[in-house]
Amino acid sequence: MRKALHLVCLLLTVITARADDALAAALNTIAPGKTKWASVCVITNGSDGKPAFTWHDYRGTATRTDFWPASTIKLYAVIAALELLHERGHKLDTTLTFEHREKDAWHLDCARTMREMISAIFQRSSNEDYTLMLRVTGIDRINTHFLTPGRGFPRSALMRGYVKGRPWEYVREEPQRITLISTDGAKRDIIEHTWSRRSYSAERGCTVIDAQTGNLTSPRELADCMRRLMFHEHIPAPERHRISNDMLHFLRHGGAGLTGLETKHLDSGPAAWLGGADTIFPKARFYHKCGVISTHALEVAFIDDTANVGPQYILVPVINVGGKEGEKIVSEMSRAIAQWMRP
Repeated sequence: MRKALHLVCLLLTVITARADDALAAALNTIAPGKTKWASVCVITNGSDGKPAFTWHDYRGTATRTDFWPASTIKLYAVIAALELLHERGHKLDTTLTFEHREKDAWHLDCARTMREMISAIFQRSSNEDYTLMLRVTGIDRINTHFLTPGRGFPRSALMRGYVKGRPWEYVREEPQRITLISTDGAKRDIIEHTWSRRSYSAERGCTVIDAQTGNLTSPRELADCMRRLMFHEHIPAPERHRISNDMLHFLRHGGAGLTGLETKHLDSGPAAWLGGADTIFPKARFYHKCGVISTHALEVAFIDDTANVGPQYILVPVINVGGKEGEKIVSEMSRAIAQWMRP
């Protein structure tokens, strides 16, 4: 029995290695001379009837963190904030008021509902709402309760918001107070926190933008975060995000005119879809969060073509080129991965 299991493991290793070689060959010709990163998770039916996940790594880059994750990490801030609300017994329609303490007095900044913030982040990649999400949890909690090795994030850290100026700005050194108010006003909770001045970025090896206060993650961790969202019901309980079913459904699909991860409008910037996966699997369902700055472009996405007897896979293509050119290359990388995935 041990010998048979050993042979099976060796066979799987050889098959995966060959698949990784084929993936590398598919991506090597795109933007030659430019630095690329990529991770792909292929989902198939396991022998036990549950989804099986096979990971593929483009040239050893899946666990690297030497790129700027841009807006893709807004997904982390959303989930971490939802976990905190769920822990406190609050729902998606909760209103949050934001205050900061300055000169020994609390100053009211703004109020938003959780649904509104999530929708704005996924529809137009709102920097304001992402920054508010980070203020909900605070730097210390998100890095010690959510972005930890045990939760699937051994190399990730979030240290900074993406907007300056009141009422959204997160000044790390200022005490923060967030009041949670239920729709009927009957349930109210107050969250207060002040950053400990611990640099999680430095501890986890940030090398881009700022080693002390930069944001970082790896392609594999972005892909795994998406895997845990899309296959929540099929994975062991310790691997699941700690959110309600209502929160899970809204994150996936949105609703009532609001936007979730599923791409139903083109204003969410689905570069990995347009001219990418859609050229190979045009009827697939597509879920994503993109990111782009002047030096990097990337996307975390889930393609589900099972309704058309096609594949399911998660991809994170990253390129060291920014702006429209970078988005075009992300599209090309996605198309190459889709062709590699085609049965």
